[in-house]
Amino acid sequence: MDVKTGEIVFNALIKSFEFSRALMQEHFNENYMESDKIPNAKFKGLVLNIKDVDVKKDGDYAVDVKGDLTVHGVVKNITVKAVLQVKAGKIKGTSKFTVTAGDFNIAIPSVVQEKIAKEIEVTVEMNYEAVNK
Repeated sequence: MDVKTGEIVFNALIKSFEFSRALMQEHFNENYMESDKIPNAKFKGLVLNIKDVDVKKDGDYAVDVKGDLTVHGVVKNITVKAVLQVKAGKIKGTSKFTVTAGDFNIAIPSVVQEKIAKEIEVTVEMNYEAVNK
C-alpha cells in the first residue's frame, strides 16, 4: 500500500482459504475454484480517501476502497468499505464484503446448489509495515 497515493495491491493464495469442514475445502479447491490452474485471487485499486488517514497518528480510519478484484480469472470492479488501523507505526487493513460465485463464472453443480450459500462473505485482513527506500 502506498500511503501517499492510496494505491493498494494484494494477492491471496486460494488454497489458503479455510473452511469448517475439510471436505468442503477440498471440493472448493478442486471442483469450483480450480486452484491448481488458477492459484491466486488478486486485488488492485485505490483507497479513495487516503488523505483522511494520518499514518503518524494511532487510530482507526474508515476508508472507501475501489478497484479490480480478480478471482477464477475473472476481473470485477468493486467498491468496499474498510478500516485502516494505525498502531505503533504499523497499519492493519480490514474489510468484509460479499460476492457471488456467478460474479466470477464459478459453476456450482445443480446437485449441490441448495447446500452452497448464494452470497459468499469475504473477509480481508492485511498487515503493513513501512518500507524504507
